[in-house]
Amino acid sequence: MKKNTVVLDFIRFTIPNKIVFGRTAISKMMAIQLFMNPDVMYPALTESVNKLETLYMSSRSGDHQQVALMHQAEVEFDELFRKLGNYVDRMADGDEAVILSAGFHLAKQPSPSEKSEFSVEAGDVPGTMVLKRKALAGASAYVWQYYVGTAAPAEGDWLFASSTTQTSYLMKGLTPATKVWFRVAGVTKDGLQSFTDAIMKVVP
Repeated sequence: MKKNTVVLDFIRFTIPNKIVFGRTAISKMMAIQLFMNPDVMYPALTESVNKLETLYMSSRSGDHQQVALMHQAEVEFDELFRKLGNYVDRMADGDEAVILSAGFHLAKQPSPSEKSEFSVEAGDVPGTMVLKRKALAGASAYVWQYYVGTAAPAEGDWLFASSTTQTSYLMKGLTPATKVWFRVAGVTKDGLQSFTDAIMKVVP
């Protein structure tokens, strides 16, 4: 039987999803005794995530220097979390549950955190965002959620935006220049399915 290993798929994520991934992994691992002494200490990991997030926000103006600094911070983030992934791989020793509990993914699985099935784009009118999801087989409805805030939301922070039968939703009334997180889940005969990974956007 093939041994389970960590896949470093986060390297291919967009920067907002890297931020979500980083915060999730740190939060999960800090709560597990097995991961009390990582190869890269948690304060350094948190600083890397915060730095990447700050530069991502400041680079949105298009300033070339800020964009360059953001990409540099992304390289640093990738290197630190690559070391963290290798640490998880070593400590888990093939245990699927341990790998998943750390917020990483298995090499045998497809990457669930960079899903092209869900997208968020600016609407034609200020304060609006267009949310789209690829049709989910068997889904009769879709539940859209959002969260306004700087840091990635905890599970209990999400707010209900709408429930639709369509695979797209135009969200209105958002405050321009605020950071908003979005996600969506399909509803089938078996009930509410898993939510997509969060996408963060700054409202235009």
